Amino acid sequence: MSRLRILGIGSPSGDDQAGWLVVDALAALGVHARNNVVIDKLGRPGVQRLALLENADWVILVDAMQGDGRPGQVQRFDRKDWPACREGLSSHDLGVIDALLLARVLGKLAARLDLYGITIGPENPGQSVHGAVMAAAAQLARRIADELIAPLRQA
Repeated sequence: MSRLRILGIGSPSGDDQAGWLVVDALAALGVHARNNVVIDKLGRPGVQRLALLENADWVILVDAMQGDGRPGQVQRFDRKDWPACREGLSSHDLGVIDALLLARVLGKLAARLDLYGITIGPENPGQSVHGAVMAAAAQLARRIADELIAPLRQA
């Protein structure tokens, strides 16, 4: 069993790389070297991914999100927020919120689950990542790394 799983959701397409950029930055910071920490990049978060949400004490999910704000804004969603930001079923697979709600019903969620979204600009397949999204990914990675290191400093 892995104590902590950090999962970046995305694709190689423009700003949709936001979740992947966060896990790449965390790996560069050495977070993956800690015992019982698994860092992984995922594509669509559908039913086949539910197993990644169980048998862990803590799961951190990071994904790109469409929103009204400017690109690069970071938002954290608590479990109570999930129904209000539900993405609904897509024609391809379950969205992140639907997968989390299903995992909750099936009893497959970790005791702690942190969900972060990075606001992206208009979809830009084949284009480079917006500078504000890259900066937000690096900032969020540092924030997560600091949160992981803080308990060690207190010990």
